[in-house]
Amino acid sequence: MTRRLDLVMAATRILLENITYSEPVALQRYARQLARELTAWVIVDVEGGQRLRRQHVSGPEDQRSEKLANAVAAVDPEPGSGPYQVHESGSTLLIAHAEDPGALGNGPDGIPLLMQLGATSVLSVPLSDGEHAYGALTLARWAGHPHFEIADVGLVEELGEQLALAIRVDRMFRHRVDIADALQTSLLPRQVRQVPGTEIAAEHVSVASAAETGGDFYDVYPSRDGWGVAIGDVCGKGPDTAAVTAAARHAIRALAHLDADPAAVLRGINDIMLAEDFGGRFVTADAGHLDWRDGRLHLSLASAGHPGPVLLRPDGRTQVLDGGGLPLGIFPDAEPATQDVDLETGDLLFLYTDGLTSACGPDLVQFEERLTDALAALAGEPPAVLVSRVRDVVLELCGSELRDDMTMLALKVGDRPS
Repeated sequence: MTRRLDLVMAATRILLENITYSEPVALQRYARQLARELTAWVIVDVEGGQRLRRQHVSGPEDQRSEKLANAVAAVDPEPGSGPYQVHESGSTLLIAHAEDPGALGNGPDGIPLLMQLGATSVLSVPLSDGEHAYGALTLARWAGHPHFEIADVGLVEELGEQLALAIRVDRMFRHRVDIADALQTSLLPRQVRQVPGTEIAAEHVSVASAAETGGDFYDVYPSRDGWGVAIGDVCGKGPDTAAVTAAARHAIRALAHLDADPAAVLRGINDIMLAEDFGGRFVTADAGHLDWRDGRLHLSLASAGHPGPVLLRPDGRTQVLDGGGLPLGIFPDAEPATQDVDLETGDLLFLYTDGLTSACGPDLVQFEERLTDALAALAGEPPAVLVSRVRDVVLELCGSELRDDMTMLALKVGDRPS
């Protein structure tokens, strides 16, 4: 009993350490552990593509057995074979003295697998968590070792249920990761659109786990009579937050086609958020409208509770533009803060979220106090180089322990397009 308890604990440890990293690796380590402890061939079959597929086979740890295991692993269970029947019925199959050589089906050469393995006793249990059937776990003992008995059934069924639960958790985790990836794709453009006469680059570092999505977003888009830029943040994490973030980003883009005034765009977002039920979440955002006027790039900027961008001149001088205003989705008739600026050739506009400025070093000084100096030291650099170096400086400062997602968007003015 003690040995069996040790086996269950060791098998559990393998699953906990590996299943959310790689299901195939976890199945392989699990099968090898059982093969050693139970002195048997271990065959794991898992349903995939509406059929049962052989995932792994383990047996004695010698070169000949490894080749045989690979040969058996290349053969999926046949309908009517023991593992196939166990999966279909959800019932355990115990063949204490295997007299039917076809109990495990045949190999590619037509020779029964039972004969190839030299097995004389078979125990096959369903991989089921009580709700879903994932396949079958089959043990086959060769001559010279004790035959499987009723006393073995409970242990192997427990091991099969344990493996099934681990598979279920892994697939749920993978599903959440896929959802998070899809949501994140809707929030952050795959490629930053370039405004004629400018060079633009962006950088995003998330603190969310693989299965979560942060609330930061940015966008560059054509707008009425010009171009628009936007950056923002939604309070919170998770799928609900991501839905609000996606709604805000796409609504900004849509409203900018109807009205060139970024303040009017943010007011429209505020009205939408107040009219809809977003669970009390709110958005901070900067939105700008860009158009060329007399050789200069004119920026109309509106801010709703978001940090003001930094204007970096070619000679290293910096100017923090007006931020402020009230966040979106809290108060009706909230007016964004506004400012108009003419950008000269060589000027760089740096927009960011508060994950950047709230990053804190061992001295408890936030990066906000170092932002303008860090940007001044990078005057003249291309946007892609600038955002990359700022990212590195921030991560070094906080030891890669960000408090919130960090997002940056840098736009450098070139010559007016013809």
